[in-house]
Amino acid sequence: MTKKINPISLRLGLTQVWAITIQNYSKLNDSYVLSFFKHLQVDNIVTKILRSNRFLINDKEFWYFNNKLFLNIYYDEPIEYKLDNYLLLIRKLSKVISNWFSLKIYLRMYKKIDLVTTSNLISNYALYLFEQNKNPNKVLWQISQFLQRYLNYGKVVYSTKGIRSVYLKGFKIRLIGRFDNTKSQMAKSIQQSSGTLSLISLKNQVEFTQKNLYTKLGNCGLQIWLFYEIN
Repeated sequence: MTKKINPISLRLGLTQVWAITIQNYSKLNDSYVLSFFKHLQVDNIVTKILRSNRFLINDKEFWYFNNKLFLNIYYDEPIEYKLDNYLLLIRKLSKVISNWFSLKIYLRMYKKIDLVTTSNLISNYALYLFEQNKNPNKVLWQISQFLQRYLNYGKVVYSTKGIRSVYLKGFKIRLIGRFDNTKSQMAKSIQQSSGTLSLISLKNQVEFTQKNLYTKLGNCGLQIWLFYEIN
């Protein structure tokens, strides 16, 4: 039996809930398709603008209803920003979304005082390290050392049984692609893992992210699993 790479689909409805909320009461399916397409476009634009300003996105919350977008962004930034820069960035994001997508947006940005480990944050941190032209093995080692410090670290999440506290018990990071400038055209896989890796048990919560990295040697795939135990 083949292994499933994405473990979230098995847990939807049992322990985990959907990460996106799009309410659509129209009888036409085209309205839902348009709403979902707008969500993907807004997510792409917000990510690019924040990355260009050196923000590391921890998590995003979308609520799309009646042509209104409620967006909460949780971030960590590697450099210090002044209050005026924050206000200018929020106005810029609001103006771009309103003009491009004809949406009335309610935008809030929250800075994480304490780092909260999410697969989205780790993947954005990996992209930031790759932009510094660092060796892939060193990038995985740095991420592994970062996550090692946060093992048994707790956070609050939404679940099918309401709000629950979960604790990070293990992680796995895999990078697939060509990393060395050699004559060999074969891709290889490198990975780092630690802690409890329970993909079989449906009682625990798993966060998974898969992103493409575009390098000079080609396209590389980054996969991140974070394993949490529900308290």
